[in-house]
Amino acid sequence: MVKTDLTDEEKKLIIEALNNNTELPPELMTKLFPGLAEKFDVAKLDRAKIVTLEYAGKRSEAAILNQSSPTDAGSPLQVERCFKGGSLTGETQLDLFKKAKSGTDDNWQNLIVQGDNLQFLKTCQRNADPLIKDRVKGKVKLFYIDPPFATKSDFGGKNGERSYSDKVATAEFIEGLRERLIYQRELLDEDGSIYVHLDQKMSHYAKIMMDEVYGKENFQNGIVWRRTYAHSDANRFGQVHDSILMYRKSTKNVFNKQYRPHSDSYIKSHYGQVDDNGRRYRLVTLSAAGPGLARCFGDKVFEPPKGRHWAWSQDKIDEGLRTGKIVFAKTGQPNIKQYLDEVQGTVVQSIWDDIPPVNPVSPELLGYPTQKPEALLSRIILASSNPGDLVMDIFGGSGTTAAVAEKLGRRWIVCDFGKHAIYTMQKRMLRIGESKALGPVKSGIKKNQKYGKSPKPFCVVSTGAYDFSRIMKLRENKDAYIDFVLGLFQSSRDEKDLSGKYRLTNIFGEKDGDPVEVYPVWNDEYLKNIRIDEKYLKGIILQSRGKLKGNYYIITPETCTVVGDTTMKNSAGNEVHFKMLKFPYKILEDVSRNFQIQQQPSSQENVNNLINSTGFYFNDDVEIEVERIKQGLKITQFETKILDKQGERLKGLDGLAMLLVDVDYDGKIFDMDRTVFAKDISDDGKIRMTGLTESVAVIAIDKHGNESKPFII
Repeated sequence: MVKTDLTDEEKKLIIEALNNNTELPPELMTKLFPGLAEKFDVAKLDRAKIVTLEYAGKRSEAAILNQSSPTDAGSPLQVERCFKGGSLTGETQLDLFKKAKSGTDDNWQNLIVQGDNLQFLKTCQRNADPLIKDRVKGKVKLFYIDPPFATKSDFGGKNGERSYSDKVATAEFIEGLRERLIYQRELLDEDGSIYVHLDQKMSHYAKIMMDEVYGKENFQNGIVWRRTYAHSDANRFGQVHDSILMYRKSTKNVFNKQYRPHSDSYIKSHYGQVDDNGRRYRLVTLSAAGPGLARCFGDKVFEPPKGRHWAWSQDKIDEGLRTGKIVFAKTGQPNIKQYLDEVQGTVVQSIWDDIPPVNPVSPELLGYPTQKPEALLSRIILASSNPGDLVMDIFGGSGTTAAVAEKLGRRWIVCDFGKHAIYTMQKRMLRIGESKALGPVKSGIKKNQKYGKSPKPFCVVSTGAYDFSRIMKLRENKDAYIDFVLGLFQSSRDEKDLSGKYRLTNIFGEKDGDPVEVYPVWNDEYLKNIRIDEKYLKGIILQSRGKLKGNYYIITPETCTVVGDTTMKNSAGNEVHFKMLKFPYKILEDVSRNFQIQQQPSSQENVNNLINSTGFYFNDDVEIEVERIKQGLKITQFETKILDKQGERLKGLDGLAMLLVDVDYDGKIFDMDRTVFAKDISDDGKIRMTGLTESVAVIAIDKHGNESKPFII
């Protein structure tokens, strides 16, 4: 670690900033992080005269990219379930670690990530998690995001007035989106692009913000998507479009020109001639702008029109005459016979009025709020990526980006906080073969042709919420276990000989320059019979031969220690502060703000809320029992261990967020068919539902995202 020379006054400023939860002065940030200071040259930005948004809570890019809080720098990924060919594989975390070690894309697994997308972006930025190390950061070719539009300010007074709290909420939304955009820029390949889909409420804020983050010179398009043809508004023009902002990371971005099929009226007016084979064609001039020489057309020599030249070479002209591609007009001038089936169509411009929203009766419709049509994502993905490229969507929602990327031969990662979204995306991928095929305009795909293929291998993984038993199973591979628990506490595995440096065994990382011991639970003797007590800590001091002082961290399951944070003195009289990083525990202490577990949505209206969470927690058990009744289903028992804000156990159905229902459960894969939100369940637990089969299964999701095992009715 590079040493930084700080004066006593500067150290005092750092301590005050930490104690007061404030940002350090820019000049001190520059001294602490010189590499980033070069990258984000404030003076250079000032010279460029970039217009910026200023609001309460706005932080510098250096501060965002150097999250120093121990609970605010990403969380490792835990494998929940994996699929291949549409079936469960039973692969574990260790299996995927082995695959990922090759560092190639041959063993690539597409990912559905459940958790806070900001935490996931930080995990990708840190580039330490074995599942994605060196496979995502700087490798993403295309980001498409469709963040939630609404903020509290949308619900102001009847005269449009906005309260102070509304304005703060808007600033928080802007900063939350900006933070994510900065991380996405860092993950993009140098020739990558990002599309941000917004409505009129936030698009103008976002344009200024993205000019600042990506550079106004990298703004490519403001795309208008006409999502409907009519909208009834009493006091204004009908709002019928959304805005999509397209930015590139650098001047060498991937861009493939896109086409739309010619309209019937255009075909009739421009391709009115039909040959003997029934092929429509038109005649177009063979000449092009700029002077040129005469060419032979059979036994005749033709001069090009004045100021023009023949666009084809002599060899190509000879070939055109043989094949009938060249025909002569009544004036005697040669023309090209251009067939309709040989042209791409009309070049797509920045107004997209040919892609309607998902039809209410379309088989594509999943009943998910804000679902976007596959044709929209198809155009974006075809334009800004090539087969095999990595596409990401951190507001995964209904999974349109994943489904379209899959059909077009791209690799993909999607992320969402809601369990409803996760199971929706999982189902969509498992049934992708039944959905419509996609491809470029001239791909030859018929109107109602099915995709007809099984999904490529993909896994559902979680970040921020973990199963303790799965972590302990990692003991089978010492390195895998060490990497995972170091990741939990934001201490990346250090390749240096730390054990030799500190003269202590089991030192595998450093935290703020201090040693981190991983308690050796891979050794059964330690797991079963040895505990961290005062004798154990004195042994560490003795083993270090008096060299140890300051903070000493120990990552351990909480069952393996009988002491908390403890301070002792070494043989030289210096204090050693032993700090226990214990797990599982429900809530981490956050040095900058109080940690709150974000709630799962309990109504359809709250599905797309922007989520910001910190830290991690371990899943609690949820119990559910349901019986059939004449009208559908009735919950007869529900139990969760989560607490309300007053620390009291939630009673009855108060802790329930939603019930997921598989109406024809096969006993293997829970394939969600319906979601029943808490607000739609009666106080006595009754749920009106039809279409149930003999084998029905339900999963209960509590407000903290804990889920029950499938209960078979």
